Amino acid sequence: MFATWGEEIWAFLQRSTAVVIGLARPSGELIYASDSLRQLMGGAAGPVSLADELLAPAFDTLHQDVEGELLFSGRMTFAANSLRSVVGEIRRKQGHLLLLAAYDVEELMAVNTEVMQLNGEISKLQREIALEHSRLQRTLDELRETQAMLIHSEKMNALGQLTAGVAHEINNPISFVNSNLHSMRQMVDQVLGAFNELEMLISQNGSAEQQAMVRDIRQRYDLDFIRGDVVDLFRASFDGMTRVRKIVESLRSFSRLDESDVNVVDLRESLESTLVIAQPSLGDRVAVTLDLDGVPPIRCYAAQLNQAFLNIIINASQAIDGHGSLAIRGRQDGDDVVLTFTDSGAGIPAEIMDKVFDPFFTTKPVGQGTGLGLSIAYKIVTELHGGTITVDSSPGRGTTFTIRLPQDVVRHGNGSATG
Repeated sequence: MFATWGEEIWAFLQRSTAVVIGLARPSGELIYASDSLRQLMGGAAGPVSLADELLAPAFDTLHQDVEGELLFSGRMTFAANSLRSVVGEIRRKQGHLLLLAAYDVEELMAVNTEVMQLNGEISKLQREIALEHSRLQRTLDELRETQAMLIHSEKMNALGQLTAGVAHEINNPISFVNSNLHSMRQMVDQVLGAFNELEMLISQNGSAEQQAMVRDIRQRYDLDFIRGDVVDLFRASFDGMTRVRKIVESLRSFSRLDESDVNVVDLRESLESTLVIAQPSLGDRVAVTLDLDGVPPIRCYAAQLNQAFLNIIINASQAIDGHGSLAIRGRQDGDDVVLTFTDSGAGIPAEIMDKVFDPFFTTKPVGQGTGLGLSIAYKIVTELHGGTITVDSSPGRGTTFTIRLPQDVVRHGNGSATG
């Protein structure tokens, strides 16, 4: 019967995993079975019978009350592989039974639907993360605005209470988002891994149509781009979480509410935390350098001293038009510590040099400055710590503020004995 078929067509049909061909005697004994049919019947190499292997329809129903050539048309399953089905026909041909069928694409469609649902869930989780990030950003913006209102006031205790409270409130959503990010990264890895395994299985065992559909899914949903982009998204998200945590820790360090009023302080740590608070003002336009090697710890009012540092740094930032630099240097001088803050700003005219520490004195336009920043810094350094603060400047060459502080504010009679 097959002698007239071309050898190439014959070989193709024999190997094809998409087409199922079988020829059997009326008793069910197979005379010929394509490779795909043998796979459905458990891969047996020896004699097999449709009477034993055909699960649906039952073999003994094929001859009941059926006249003509077509005995059956529809879905067929086999005992050895009941999870896989084919769709086709069984016909009576020259006293034999001819089985012609093709693999059903319903299973692949179900997998496709599941992948689409998982992609939808991923998109939903990404939107939720974006919302959480937006809420965190709004919280941080509100925090910066609140700090800006309080930064030039003398209510340091109120500022400390606020920053500590906000830091605590931010920690809760940070922990929630961070936990969700880790869980989502694992889920995304599992989803992509499952798709890759499914794709490999179909490439090895699926039909040509199934393989084409998998390629279409990959291209349609741009999975190669998603695989690379999701890694960058998670990296940026974790970096953002790290930055927020650093800001929270800097707030705590800046306010020092967990310490007594007078305590031993590392000036490098204090200045670094203060620079984090001042970062919105400094941005990328002011390059800051710290040279504090050899500067010993001092015993001081940490929160108030941080406020003085912040006021001087903000003043330097506002004095710089465009890009510039701020150099903060420190050294030990006997029982004192000397700090200098040198900026590359426009400088201060000689006629107003003696007014820079006066309360409410400002050269800024109305609404852009209270005139209290340097005045508060002066009181903190001189009245609270028994130190000195001086300014050296001239137009066109920048400004240097020099602070001299005793290493122990209590020993110099400017603090209580606690701490």
